Amino acid sequence: MDRDEAIAIVQREAGRVLALATDGDGDGDEDGDGDGDEDRFARPVPSCPGWDFGDLVKHLGNAYNWAGTIVGERLLAPPGPGMPRRGEETSLPDWMSNRLDRLVSVLTDVPDDVPIWNFGPDSPSSAGFWRRRMMHETAIHRVDAELAAGADVSPFEPDLAADTVSELLAILHFSDVTDGDTSPPSSRTTETMPLTVHLHATDTEGAEWTLDTTARTVTRRHAKGDVAIRGTAWALARWCWGRPVEGEIEVFGDLSPAEAWRCTVVP
Repeated sequence: MDRDEAIAIVQREAGRVLALATDGDGDGDEDGDGDGDEDRFARPVPSCPGWDFGDLVKHLGNAYNWAGTIVGERLLAPPGPGMPRRGEETSLPDWMSNRLDRLVSVLTDVPDDVPIWNFGPDSPSSAGFWRRRMMHETAIHRVDAELAAGADVSPFEPDLAADTVSELLAILHFSDVTDGDTSPPSSRTTETMPLTVHLHATDTEGAEWTLDTTARTVTRRHAKGDVAIRGTAWALARWCWGRPVEGEIEVFGDLSPAEAWRCTVVP
């Protein structure tokens, strides 16, 4: 993906979270004096059990801080304990906003031929890993912020949403075997879950994934799985990340084992 486009999407999605964090969609602090902050940040995040809105904003600030440190210092190993920390006097939205600005700056400036550590299967690699990772991290957590605020979940461009699925499989170390064996993946099953899950995006041409959950392989073409899930690319991406998609997907087969498997790989 183009560098500027990815960074612009990170900024757009983070901006939506910050807007919800600072004005709460217009409830709780209409006079702008900050009195509604405590109540706003205490709202539970239904898609992240145990988190409140403050935890979500802090998490994104910490994620931007972590990635920004890795990219900014061009690390070849995970960062140590010397990363910047949020001061007690810094509000959660200010921390997230400050760390976002730093992240954007380093992602913009770093040349793509500089090797940088990441937790994917191809480390070190270019900063493109982190631009892509922060784009999808922010988009999924933007959904969490909207759910916590009781707002409608905003759409996400179908091609980007399809990449959300592909990126998740990459960081889960699924090997793409599309160009290998042309036979369908095995449909062997266990007592607890199917071994093959077929995902089919209805709004993005060619966006299909057939997962062999035991072999950790993905085939990017149509194939029969133990369960098939159809929906928009954004619905499939949110399902993969464990976010609610009730009424947005069509399921062929028993979904429960697939969801049980998903819970073992997506926190």
